[in-house]
Amino acid sequence: MGRGMRVKNVKINGHRTSIRLEPSLWEAVEEICAREGMSLDGLCSRVAADRPGGNYTSNLRCWIVDYYRGSSAA
Repeated sequence: MGRGMRVKNVKINGHRTSIRLEPSLWEAVEEICAREGMSLDGLCSRVAADRPGGNYTSNLRCWIVDYYRGSSAA
């Protein structure tokens, strides 16, 4: 797959789905999980609760940006 999009299967609030993101965004997600001490499924469920409705993958991308903006302002 090279540096193209990568797909991972996750459970969001117990429902299995797949998410397709760029490798750099998956790296950011893994870093956030480590910082927050949570699993990928836990983080995805948190994002779904914080940003209900709409396209989940788009919401996740925006959530990642907001997370890093918030941490750089602290």
